[in-house]
Amino acid sequence: MFLILFFAWKSYSEVKEEEQKKICLKLCSVELSKNTIEPKEAQKAEAVIQKKPTEIKKVEEVKEVKEEKKTEKKIEVITEANQMKASVAKIIKDEIIADVVSEKPIEIQKPIVEQKIAQNIQNEYDEINKQKIAELIKENLYYPINARKRNITGLVKVSFTLGVDAKVCNIKIVESDSDILSRAATKTIEDLSTKFPKPPKELTLSIPINYNLN
Repeated sequence: MFLILFFAWKSYSEVKEEEQKKICLKLCSVELSKNTIEPKEAQKAEAVIQKKPTEIKKVEEVKEVKEEKKTEKKIEVITEANQMKASVAKIIKDEIIADVVSEKPIEIQKPIVEQKIAQNIQNEYDEINKQKIAELIKENLYYPINARKRNITGLVKVSFTLGVDAKVCNIKIVESDSDILSRAATKTIEDLSTKFPKPPKELTLSIPINYNLN
């Protein structure tokens, strides 16, 4: 009986040892597989990590290129605007200069020409009608009796405007020796209105009237 139990225990222990060996072999195989899998996954992760910086660099390069293009376009737009402003300013300046050059001589010459024409007309009128005007004044001279009695004599210079219809206006005493004679000369010119020779254009005449008792 003792032998039977001994052999049974021995066989049981041998079976248990074999099972433990099998379990150890399985555990070792699992660990080896884990060790083989983990390096592969690590390599993949490293590859992904290595790829990401390159992709980020590419994205950054694309952004930089886009920003450079934008800045170039802005610079082109600014330069075009500045060129347009410069060209417009030049055109305006040229037009102003042209206007000044073309208009100034006309503005300066117009009054000179008009003055010369008016002076020529007046000189011609004076030469032609000088004698007639002197006769009209002598025939129609108003000499107050009081001035005659008091022996008041002298020269009165009268200025007036003569219209194309020979009417007189704007009578002014330019020079006089007596108030009585000034009033007399004014009345003489007023009486001669419409009797003077008609001028081709409105003129301003200056006539001396001499008052004497001879």
